[in-house]
Amino acid sequence: MSVRAGLIGCGGIAHFHIRGYKEVGAEIVCVADSDEERARAVASQLGCSWTGDYTKLLDDPRVECVSVCTPNHLHYEHAKAAIAAGKHVLCEKTMTTKLDDARELVEAVEKSGLVFQVGYMKRFVPAVRKARELVPRLGKLMGASVRVYHPMSREALQSAGGDFWLLNPEKGGGGVLVHSGSHMLDLMRLLIGDAVAVDARSHLFNGIIDYFDTAYFQMEDGFTAFFEAGWLDLPNLGIRHNGWDERIEITGERGRLELYTMWWTRPEIEEPFVKFYSADDRTVYEHHPEIKDCFVEEVKAFVDAICKGTRPSPDVYDGYMVQALIDAVYSSSARNERVEVERLPRK
Repeated sequence: MSVRAGLIGCGGIAHFHIRGYKEVGAEIVCVADSDEERARAVASQLGCSWTGDYTKLLDDPRVECVSVCTPNHLHYEHAKAAIAAGKHVLCEKTMTTKLDDARELVEAVEKSGLVFQVGYMKRFVPAVRKARELVPRLGKLMGASVRVYHPMSREALQSAGGDFWLLNPEKGGGGVLVHSGSHMLDLMRLLIGDAVAVDARSHLFNGIIDYFDTAYFQMEDGFTAFFEAGWLDLPNLGIRHNGWDERIEITGERGRLELYTMWWTRPEIEEPFVKFYSADDRTVYEHHPEIKDCFVEEVKAFVDAICKGTRPSPDVYDGYMVQALIDAVYSSSARNERVEVERLPRK
């Protein structure tokens, strides 16, 4: 696919984007990072130009699209500038750290007509797509449970609020709910629709960052979805007993569905799968699809949307709605009461 891309941010997540662009035959023509040594090193590997100033990358007429791979608190600035420069954007999650910024991006993208995709790559897992296909067979939905447990030692949490942006809520936008839970909030919306309100509680480590969150979401169709996200020092959790436990369970009048995902850095070696319990024929169906690299599939979908002029999924509206759910959970916990989710109409 003949598009020319640029990378804003050359840290760890950027290498997953690079892999995707290579697989789809796109050309990376320039990379940018405030750490010039890191930018130079990545550019040397790719055989492209580099800069320490992302605005120079955006001024490069060769660049048609960009991946925003910087820390969360910089996503809004970089994505907004890219839109203003007329570039299509693949923005890492979470799209912003503030709901007002997310709303501004929605407006800017709608006015621009550009392709704007958000990096919730788990949508591209074949088992997720199979789960979405099976949900209508459940009949009327009665309830759901969404869990995301990731391993995190107490020693690692001791650095919360320090220089490492991921554990600094001012830069990351939050704790486990943002960094681990946002993917599952996106899948929750994809599979069972939007939430209208939430009653939630967050547990803070040393009063700084949330490391365990629970929430009861009232869904648009009237049923309740229970959500929990935790950074736990329990390395034997999960179906693979590696400390990683991500699952979505959905119960309807005609059946039950269970979706099990994978460790996010291992999309090409761990197998997500779906269990489906049918009330119609009293069978248990287990689907183990072929393993695909969801990062490659994500970039492929982004480039395809650019080439065809179609709207991507997840788009800027989906990015906003995940941020709205995150904000509602934190607000509910702080106020110790049920709050409504600030939804936007999709145009």
